[in-house]
Amino acid sequence: MCVLMARRAAAAPRGPCGPWLCLLMALALDVLRVDCDQDPLDPVYLPAALELLDAPEHFRVQQVGRYPPANSSLGSRSETFLLLQPWPRAQPLLRASYPPFATQQVVPPRVTEPHQRPVPWDVRAVSVEAAVTPATPHARVLFHLKGQDWPPGPGSLPCARLHATHPAGTAHRACRFQPSLGACVVEMEFPSHWFSQGSITRAELAYMLEPAAEGPGGCGPGGEPGPGEQALPVGSVELRPVDPPQYQEVPLDEVVTLRVPDVPVRPGQLFSATLLLRHNFTASVLALRIKVKKGLHVTAARPAQPTLWTAKLDRFKGSKHHTTLITCHRAGPTGQDASPLELSEFLWVDFLVDNGTSGGVAVTRPVTWQLEYPGQAPEAEKDKMVWEILVSERDIRALIPLAKAEELVNTAPLTGVPRRVPVRLVTVDSGGALVEVTEHIGCESANTQVLQVSEACDAVLVAGKESRGALGVRVDFWWRRLRASLRLTVWAPLLPLRIELTDTTLEQVRGWRVPSSAEGALEPEAVAADEVERRVRSCRLQYQRANVRFLVPFAAHPLDGSRRLTHLLGPDWLLDVSHLVAPHAHVQDPRVASLEGGRVLVGREPGVTSIEVRSPLSDSILGEQALAVTDDKVSVLELRVQPVMGISLTLSRGAAHPGEVTASCWAQSALPAPKQEVALSLWLSFSDHTLAPAELYDHRDLGLSVSAEEPGAVLPAEGQGAQLGVVVSGVGPEGLPLHVSLHPPEPCRRGRHRVPLASGTAWLGLPPAPTPAPAFPSSPAQSSPAMETSMSGEGLAAGSVGGNGGVRGKFERAEEEAGKEEAEAKEEEEEEEMVPAPQRVTDLELGMYALLGIFCLAILIFLVNGVVFVLRYQRKEPPDSAPTDPASPQPHNWVWLGTDQEELSRQLDRQSPGLSKGERSCPCESGGGEALTVVTVPAGGTTSSPSTLARKEAGGRRKRVEFVTFASAPPAQLPEEPVGAPAVQSILVAGEEDIRWVCEDMGLKDPEELRSYMERIRGSS
Repeated sequence: MCVLMARRAAAAPRGPCGPWLCLLMALALDVLRVDCDQDPLDPVYLPAALELLDAPEHFRVQQVGRYPPANSSLGSRSETFLLLQPWPRAQPLLRASYPPFATQQVVPPRVTEPHQRPVPWDVRAVSVEAAVTPATPHARVLFHLKGQDWPPGPGSLPCARLHATHPAGTAHRACRFQPSLGACVVEMEFPSHWFSQGSITRAELAYMLEPAAEGPGGCGPGGEPGPGEQALPVGSVELRPVDPPQYQEVPLDEVVTLRVPDVPVRPGQLFSATLLLRHNFTASVLALRIKVKKGLHVTAARPAQPTLWTAKLDRFKGSKHHTTLITCHRAGPTGQDASPLELSEFLWVDFLVDNGTSGGVAVTRPVTWQLEYPGQAPEAEKDKMVWEILVSERDIRALIPLAKAEELVNTAPLTGVPRRVPVRLVTVDSGGALVEVTEHIGCESANTQVLQVSEACDAVLVAGKESRGALGVRVDFWWRRLRASLRLTVWAPLLPLRIELTDTTLEQVRGWRVPSSAEGALEPEAVAADEVERRVRSCRLQYQRANVRFLVPFAAHPLDGSRRLTHLLGPDWLLDVSHLVAPHAHVQDPRVASLEGGRVLVGREPGVTSIEVRSPLSDSILGEQALAVTDDKVSVLELRVQPVMGISLTLSRGAAHPGEVTASCWAQSALPAPKQEVALSLWLSFSDHTLAPAELYDHRDLGLSVSAEEPGAVLPAEGQGAQLGVVVSGVGPEGLPLHVSLHPPEPCRRGRHRVPLASGTAWLGLPPAPTPAPAFPSSPAQSSPAMETSMSGEGLAAGSVGGNGGVRGKFERAEEEAGKEEAEAKEEEEEEEMVPAPQRVTDLELGMYALLGIFCLAILIFLVNGVVFVLRYQRKEPPDSAPTDPASPQPHNWVWLGTDQEELSRQLDRQSPGLSKGERSCPCESGGGEALTVVTVPAGGTTSSPSTLARKEAGGRRKRVEFVTFASAPPAQLPEEPVGAPAVQSILVAGEEDIRWVCEDMGLKDPEELRSYMERIRGSS
């Protein structure tokens, strides 16, 4: 069909209205294409509640334009959750409930790569050493539990086993996590034959988690991974044949350089500092003054070349400092073969650290160096260099920050509450000992627009003023002379918020009135009739309601400054932040609509307004969505009913993020057992092609009734949380249909308001196969109950749930009672007339109707264009003339085309002067382009036929004026007219009113002007 319409569009006419037809054809094709290509599914789902338990921080996520998901239906629902802390202290539970039914399951653990095996712990592995040598053949790896808490007790944490693989062999060693820090260190010593003498080799490191054991160290003997197991990679470490130098070089002046060790020293350890001298040094004497604190001593000064230099050592003791003066004298000339700028070792200075000076804590010992030359100016002696020596009783190998999470979702701009990630600093000693550092810590964030760090350096945070996110933003920490870095990923919201409404235009529901807020309570049975009337009149109109969701994508910016963003979960995923921004959301005009619970939009009165979310940190608007409440009326076409006899639930892990969990639940609708409770899920289908679950409306505003074909088959389910629940007493193997009707609440029913707004049918068990309808019409007494309800619209269900609470058989009502209700409904006058709900029109029918209307409009435009064309170019018709006798002489027709008064007088003077005084004529003038035709009557005739005055306008209209004239015999005293002279006779005007009407176009409105004009005409004639 679409191809056929396209071909017809290609053959469209190219006439004067061709462009209009082409445009209309294009619009028609667009409408038809939408109908042909799109067949959207109804956005329905089972309104069961899905919630995560024991998960401190999580979000609901959805794909753009895919809510509810495609696999949702009237009896099923799917939701995707994102756990920001994928491994909490307690295993999280996911609960699905639809009262009175509920079920729950434990969230499955994360599946890790590459072996796709569930792992209950989130472990971070950090390699301390990048390279090892034969002098220090130990490789250390720190394991840390991140993103979770753990119960107290040593038996709750697992062991981490490290495996090293080298071409020369394999090795493994394990450690047990410490409950205080949630971390442990594996120190593995490589065999000596792994170190090659001529090249650098590598050893690959990997780890596995295993349960703790009762043996020494708390871990089992372990071994190689099994055939079905695969270790998680850590990295590699280099095996070097020689020790790399570990020192620092600091210039003291232009020719002297100091070389000091760059490792911490232990108490009682002897170490040396070296002075380097350039070969272009020409002075013969050099003095070096060294000042140290107590606990550190200068033991000796040894020249590197005793044949060239000599050194003298002098010590001076003070109350707080010890000063040592080393004087060097040149003993021989320098060789001429060396480069002038080349450095060579000149002097070795030995230091000794006292025992017990650190008290178990790492401390720094400053050493002050100062060069002195003979004859040097006093100002130059002030130049000094301070070198700090780290003295510690422990052999500290590294400083490592431990963060509880490696990524942070920045919700502070939405809530105004800062987000923090705790950080702890630990040192790794030789032997695998871990010690937490809490004092004298320095820290700094590399990008404060993304992430900040606390003053105590115990947490990284976002306060809401940050403008962007980032991947791998760096935070630096230092303690004494040790430095370390921590990298985190920060996800920031991309504003503005997306506020999604299931319906942006809320309309009035026809025939549905609800009690006002002050009249919400039900009336007692013994109430006066006038009070009932008053309460019915106090009911207010019911408008549609809509579900509201607040969504926003989260993304991270690259550190290189490019514009390519990395989205959390993907570019088409949005996080539902309704629970965070609902306290800050409001309707701009609360008289038009209101927001209940931050989730449901309720229409109040006609108007246009918007939903706004304002920032808690400033007055800026985070998101806005316009909406309208109109007084247009919609009808409830039908109720879509889903019986629920139980809830089933399945959970699955996603691959886009470690914390992605998808939950799917569906209603169990098998054949119910006797006395089984059944909950009914309702969806309201409106005539504006929108759908809404009954849960959006207040249960006090819903008058729901349920009936069955078999008397006593269903009973009300009392004391249950469901809006509509029944107890089935017995169902046959073929199933049981339940008929559900929606009414206004009982206080607002009167007359035709007792007619149900809509109805629907639910099958308990498998519905029967469809059978063809009979050809003959059935009587009302023999028709099925469902057909009776749909045809008559009467509330035939005897029991109701939610209104009066009783349920009984459908056919228990007597015919007399039904007739009485019908008569009562006819007698009562309604404020609002109930009209039957229109049938729902399909999308294809809508497209065909639109196409038909467009074609009719095109034909109308074509006809109007043709009529205008004909009227514009038609030829003028000749003036009408009175019929004459062919034997009589033809008179001349005088036609006056001017408007000048004097010319008109000259034309009138040419007439015969012997006319009687009673014969008068009045030539009428008009605007340019008009003609006045005077038809004369022969003098010899008797009573002549009326003369005709024809006036034609430019547009083709004709005004015809008839005057009655009488021809009289010529008087005897008049001279005889020459033969062949034309007979000219003036018009005898009937009266002044005729002249005033004929000469109306001359603009003589005033009576005085008109009278003077008529006198001039008569005088000239």
